[in-house]
Amino acid sequence: MNYDNQKLIDMLAAEYVLGTLTGSARKRFQRLMLTSTRIREATWIWEQHLNNLASSIQSEQPSDKVWQIISQRIDASKPIQSSTDSNVIKPKAHIWKAWSLIATAASIILAVIIWQPQAPVQPTQQIALFKDATEQPLWFIDIDEQNLSIKASDKLVARNDKDYQLWMILKGQDTPISLGILPKDGVKSLLKDSRFSAQDIALLAISLEPIGGSPTGLPTEVLYTTELILL
Repeated sequence: MNYDNQKLIDMLAAEYVLGTLTGSARKRFQRLMLTSTRIREATWIWEQHLNNLASSIQSEQPSDKVWQIISQRIDASKPIQSSTDSNVIKPKAHIWKAWSLIATAASIILAVIIWQPQAPVQPTQQIALFKDATEQPLWFIDIDEQNLSIKASDKLVARNDKDYQLWMILKGQDTPISLGILPKDGVKSLLKDSRFSAQDIALLAISLEPIGGSPTGLPTEVLYTTELILL
């Protein structure tokens, strides 16, 4: 399948959130979510649409007899009452109508999203992951409004005679901007630079530096680069 096709991504994301994507197809989609920003964004969009739709339906507390029937259906060892039993309660018509409304509305939303241009969605989270040549994770960065929370992986074999420095390269600019020294183990928080803006960042990079950081204000030896991921 062509997972670069946005219409296909939207259809799979909708089925995943609705729960109709099952078996190996669902597992494959979950693996794709780990590596594809577009797939994560499409899934997030559908979660928002359907959560808003579900929240518009007024909840109703089932009666004790309804709970009894549900319990009997879950536990096959319990006798299930005959349909002629006066205690059996048939589902109320308005409950089925509500579920029918949700299914119909979900289908309409799917058609609108697939066949019409989508408005930009504001990302809810910004992260970055640096890996080595063997795809081992080294540093994970979680960005909020004020700070960069950086966690060093236990796979990192750090040099004690050097420091690792984080840089950002802005679009249209050649000069990297230092964001601070990275931790060699554990977690460290760095104050976010005022110029740190997701839409302006072209690349993040890590350089190997003397203890204390770059003596020139520029990267001495660039080791790793990665892109900022928007969720």
